[in-house]
Order: sequence, then structure tokens, then C-alpha cells
Amino acid sequence: MTYPSQSQRQRCSIITHPPPVQMSVIPMPVASRPHDNPATDAADLLTLLGLTILMIGLPLAGIFSKSAIYSLLPIGAVLVFLGSVLESAEHGTHHLRGVLISRGSVVGLFLVGWTSLSLLWTPFPGEASEHLLKGLGTLALVALVGIFLPSRTKPRHLSLLPIGLGLTIVAVLAMLLIGPASFRTASEFDESLFERSVLTLTVLVWPALGALALRERWISAALLAVLVAVVAIAGRAQITLAALGAGAFTFAIAMSAPAKTARVLVCLFVPLILFAPAIPLLVRLLHQIANLPLAPQSSLALWAELLDHDGIRLLTGHGADLASRAMSLGYLPPNTPKTLLFLIWYDLGIIGALSFALLTALALLKASRLSIAIAPALLGGCVVVLTIAILGLATIQVWWVSLLGCDIIAFLLLLKSPHRLTRPVATDIEAFAEEETAGPPAPPNGAPPSWARSPYPV
Repeated sequence: MTYPSQSQRQRCSIITHPPPVQMSVIPMPVASRPHDNPATDAADLLTLLGLTILMIGLPLAGIFSKSAIYSLLPIGAVLVFLGSVLESAEHGTHHLRGVLISRGSVVGLFLVGWTSLSLLWTPFPGEASEHLLKGLGTLALVALVGIFLPSRTKPRHLSLLPIGLGLTIVAVLAMLLIGPASFRTASEFDESLFERSVLTLTVLVWPALGALALRERWISAALLAVLVAVVAIAGRAQITLAALGAGAFTFAIAMSAPAKTARVLVCLFVPLILFAPAIPLLVRLLHQIANLPLAPQSSLALWAELLDHDGIRLLTGHGADLASRAMSLGYLPPNTPKTLLFLIWYDLGIIGALSFALLTALALLKASRLSIAIAPALLGGCVVVLTIAILGLATIQVWWVSLLGCDIIAFLLLLKSPHRLTRPVATDIEAFAEEETAGPPAPPNGAPPSWARSPYPV
């Protein structure tokens, strides 16, 4: 029997037990994730903070202070603007040109230009200029925020306004029960804190309802609408309750036919704006035919008397902000109409009325062409704002313009949100799992499967 030699045993040991190989570890670069970007985190924080101020802080602060809205709206809007610019500055510059050349923007800029031109013949150019600059500054800031908002709204941003309105409703009801009497007391030319709070709830509830409807939270939406109506009923706010009812009726009808609803609204509001001076003249004529004297202290009688002496001013108007300034200084009697229709015709004439009517028609028709999940809320909000302004509860006051600016930002968030924000249900998950386990579909006409087909030509 022959045994292996020493050298043969060494060679077998090397083959069966090779020496360990020293492996060098090469560090791999770590891919950066989007949420690890400090600029993105800062933009999200600024946007969230600004929207919290606008959607929660602004309605709540209006219960305790009339001047809070003048500071909270600019602060919140600036924070949202900065956050939007940090997140997507190119998105805003890309859409700026399209916004400026749209028909609504052209008509709105013409109305602003005509109002600015009327400062040349208004008796109070200094006060009117100051009032106009405040309003235009607010609208310009809101427009910048709307242009530079990101293309997709985050779901948590939409939940801020319903939370803010819910807290505001609780605070208003508490102030009605245990608050001071000054909460309900109003002056001759200014609203009470309660009236402003109810108007704030009535205006801002529509984008909140749209946000809840978009997330298919119908019970929460109905509860919020009922609570706002309860607040209006508790404070005997009849005009606000009428506007809320008109908006609710519009919302219900527009759920099934938004385009037809918008056309009906255009046929209702546009003739009302254009032929508003004919109303007091027609009422006076009917009283004369029936031999019934028209009460001289009525607002319609005063408007008809002013129309008799207008002349050329019916075309050009008396100048920006003249009606409000003349009423506050006593140049016009206390029974002067406070409706927006009178203010437009008295200050800006037929040119201003035509521009405002066209702008109203374009806004209503544009709202009807949006998604079925958003159009009813926007149409209802437009009806509420127009009803309040036409009935004279709020028209061109700076706080009212600021409130409308907050309302516009809330609707823009709604417009830029995905059409479906609800979580997938179990059936959707099961259907997706079945598609994954089923594999790819069989090739047609008996062709071989994709893995058996060579990518190279034979």
C-alpha cells in the first residue's frame, strides 16, 4: 500500500482549504431622499405655519378683536408665499403669464384701472386713495400666493379650515352665553364682533365643506353646515341666514348640474347689476300710477331722487369711495342705500357696473367648469358673497376684502388638491393583490411568453 508524500499532502490541503481572501469594502454613496432636503423641510414648515394662521388663527382672533384680521392675513399670506417660493418657484413663474392674460384677469385689471382713474374726480382723493391702496395691496398679496402655490395641496392642509371653523363655532356660542354685552353691540357705521364672526363663518364654511366633500366626509360636512346655521339663528342674523340658505340651495342644485346652475345664476345676477338703477325708478312709477305716496325716508326714494340729478355722473360715477365717505361725514342721509349695487353705480357709473357684471359672469361660468367635487362649493360660496354684498351687510370695507382674500386662498388650496383624498378600502387592496398574484396576461394567438422570446433577431 502506497501513502502520499509530504508535498502531495500539502497540495491537497491548499486545494481543500484555500486561504481566506481579504475583501476590501468600498463605501457606497447614500441616495438623498426628498424629505432630507433642509430647504424642502423649511418650505413645508413655513407653508403649514402660514396656513394655520389663516385657517385657524384668523377666524378665532376675529371673535376678540376687530383689527386682528388686518395683521393676521398679511402675516399668514407672506409665510405661505415664502414657503411656496422655496418649494417650487419655477411653478409660479410658469403660471404667472397664463394668469395675467386670462379673461377674468383682464376684466379685473380694467375694473381696477377705472377705479384708480376715478380718483381724479372724487371729492376726497386722499382718503379714497388710502382705502384703494389697502384693498389692492391685499388682493395683490392674495394673487401672488395663489400663483406660487404648489401644484398639489397636501391633505393635512385641507383639514386646517374645518378644524378652525369648528373651534370658532364653539367660541362664538360660548361668547353668546357667557360673554360681555359688547360682543353683540354694534355702532352706527360698524358691525359688532358677533356680526363679523357670523359673516366669517358664513363665508369660510364653503371651502371647508368642499374640503370635507373631497375627502368624502359627508357627515362632518353636514354637521359643520348645521352648526353655522345654529350660530346665525342664535344671534338672529337674518341677512346672514338668508345668504346661507341661498348658498345651501345652490350647493344642492349644483351637485347634479353645475353648468346649468351657473347659467341660471348668471341670468339672475348680471341683469340685477346692470339694471339696478331701474329698480327705484320703477318702484316710484308704480306708486305714482297707483296714487300711493312713496315714503320719503325710504332708501329707494332717496336713490330715485339722486338719479334725477346725476346726469353725466350716471356714466362716469362720482368717484371712488365717495358714497361711503359721504355717509360717514353726513353729506348723504342715514337712509342712503348701503347695497353694493348702489355703491358701484354711484361711485363708478355704468362703466364700473358693466365691468363688475362681466367679472361676475366669468367667475360663475369658470366655477361651473371645475370638477364635480369642487364646483358646488365654489358656486355656493360665490352666491353667499354676492347675496351679502347686494343686501348691504358688507361691501367694500377693508376687513371684508381681507376676509374675501382668506376665502380665495382656501378655495385655491381646494382647487389644487387631488380629486380623491380618501384612503383605499379593503376591496381595492384585495383587487390589487389579485392582479399581482395573477401575473402578466397570456400572449395573444399562442405566441410564446415574453421570457422565452429572444430580444435578438435570428
